[in-house]
Amino acid sequence: MENMTSWTRMLGISLRPFTGHAPLSLIIRGAIQAAVSIFFLVIGIKMQGTLNEVSAVDAGAKQLSGLFVMFGFVVVMMLIYGLAKVVVGILDLVPRSTVPGTVVSISERKFLDFLPDVVNNALWDRGNNTGQSWSEKRRVRHEVVVDTGAGTKAWTVRNLKKVRALVPGQRITLTVSPIVGYVEKIE
Repeated sequence: MENMTSWTRMLGISLRPFTGHAPLSLIIRGAIQAAVSIFFLVIGIKMQGTLNEVSAVDAGAKQLSGLFVMFGFVVVMMLIYGLAKVVVGILDLVPRSTVPGTVVSISERKFLDFLPDVVNNALWDRGNNTGQSWSEKRRVRHEVVVDTGAGTKAWTVRNLKKVRALVPGQRITLTVSPIVGYVEKIE
C-alpha cells in the first residue's frame, strides 16, 4: 500500500473513484447524469425507429443509423457511470471511520503536476496573438498527507477552510468515508 500511495502522489492522481467528493453530492450529480442520459437514450431510440423506416428508401439513412448506434453506446456508458456514482454515494453515505495521525504535508495538486515546468507550460498554458497568456484550466485539489503510525496516507480535502487550518507536524484526527475518502471532519 505504501508503494501505491507514493507513485499516485507523484503523478498527482488518486486511485479512488470520485475521490474526496461528498456522498450526497455524488448521489445528486449521478442522478442528474443518469436522468439526462435516459432522456437522450429515449430520443435516440425514437429517432432510430424513424431512421429504420426511412432506410428502406434512402441509403444515406443506413449510414446515419450506424452513427446513432455509436451515439447510443456512449449514452449507455454515461448512464452506467451516473448510476455508479449513485450507488457509490449511497454505500458511502453513512459509514465513517476516524484516522488519528500527524500531518506530513499539505499541497495543492493538479493532474500531471510532477512534470517539469517547461512541459506543463507547453501542455496547459495557452497564449493569444497579443503575447499575453491566460492561465491553465486544470482543476486544483488539496491533498493532505498524514502519518498514521501504520504508514503514510493521503486524502483529498475539497473544503479549503479545513485545509488552511492545518500545519505540518500537527496532530489531527480525520473522520473519513471508506469508499471515496470524503473528509467529513478534521479535529
